Amino acid sequence: MLIEKNFSDNSDNISVGIANISSKTKNLEENKKQIIKALNLFSEKKANLVIFPECCLTGYFWEHEKDCRTYMEKNSLDNLTDWIDIIVKSYVNETLQYIVFNGLIKNSVDTKKFFNISFVLDQTGTYFDKDRTYKKTFLPKLEKKYLLSGINDTLVLKTAWGKFGFLTCYDICFPKLIQKLVKKEKVDGLIVNAAWRKQGEREYKGPEIKEDAYYKYLWDLILPTLAFQNRVWVMAANAVGPHSIAGVEYCGGSGIWAPSGINILKGSNTKEELLILHNIDMIRELKAERNNNE
Repeated sequence: MLIEKNFSDNSDNISVGIANISSKTKNLEENKKQIIKALNLFSEKKANLVIFPECCLTGYFWEHEKDCRTYMEKNSLDNLTDWIDIIVKSYVNETLQYIVFNGLIKNSVDTKKFFNISFVLDQTGTYFDKDRTYKKTFLPKLEKKYLLSGINDTLVLKTAWGKFGFLTCYDICFPKLIQKLVKKEKVDGLIVNAAWRKQGEREYKGPEIKEDAYYKYLWDLILPTLAFQNRVWVMAANAVGPHSIAGVEYCGGSGIWAPSGINILKGSNTKEELLILHNIDMIRELKAERNNNE
């Protein structure tokens, strides 16, 4: 399903596509097909920047470590360069200039660990260079079995429409990392790739309050706060639907938040959708919000 809005009538402004999709664990080929289907539509609709969720090619980790590790090693980005080259040749052009993916790449020093990287496909052809990738910094407990942190790593994408910094999933909870992008790198927006789950329980028996979807609550709370507190655009692609092995469910809710914190476009919490916001006047809105804050 496609959800499409116009921010303005000025086609010189950026159009952003976001994939609110489910990645099938243990089914790389099905995930590739889904990505290509999405790219076909984003390309047809003349998006300039497209963002996919965390682990969009492989699906997310699961608890059977040996089984999971074997699958992830076989399907790490190191083994998918030919397919990625085809994607670049087929879709990257003067209109669709940037495609943001996330996946795993092997660590040459500690062969038992991967890095979780977000990277940009564009016309430079240098998408795995050190200064073209972002290694996820903050790792939940399960991920520490498989991943090393990219401590102090930063990626800033400079475009004709503004500068964008990168965060991956759990990173959005840590202000110092975000402040580095906003205060030091002077980014205009944050690009977030996530596989953020819905479940999580919190209960307060005295006032009889119980929250069964605590992590979804946090997702819905943090993203507009990121935008508002830092006066930046936030563009987030999150997985949606169930993990086929672990039984957890991802909360979707991908979208775009203005520097005011107000949501402009948001995806379903349960269904796969492709989102496009056309002709976003990013810099004008940034200036307006920052002037209002002075």
